[in-house]
Amino acid sequence: MSYLKAIVISAVVALAIIFMVQNIETLSHPLSIRLNLFFIQMETTPYATYMIILLAFFVGLLAASLMGLMERLRLRKTIRQQRKEVARLNKELSSLRNMPLTGEPIAGSDITEEKQGGEGDI
Repeated sequence: MSYLKAIVISAVVALAIIFMVQNIETLSHPLSIRLNLFFIQMETTPYATYMIILLAFFVGLLAASLMGLMERLRLRKTIRQQRKEVARLNKELSSLRNMPLTGEPIAGSDITEEKQGGEGDI
């Protein structure tokens, strides 16, 4: 599976490089970004179009990486909590298994009442 992933990523990178090389003249034209709102107007200095595309790509890559990192940390926390719960439950189970068996009825059990009530009806 990792070989397939590496092949797909390599193919996408190769296609991106071919696209950039074949369209270098078009992508070299200057481009400026404008923001015109009612209360603020901004315009950047002109940059080559390919620089804007690369900047947008890396900003998206950074955002996706941060979100993936946050998800990973959240999952680690969940795993740690579940491991503690499993350890607690195993400890409880072990203590219940090691309890001595007695002939005394368990408090709140209806089994002894049914036996007693059933014997008088016959």
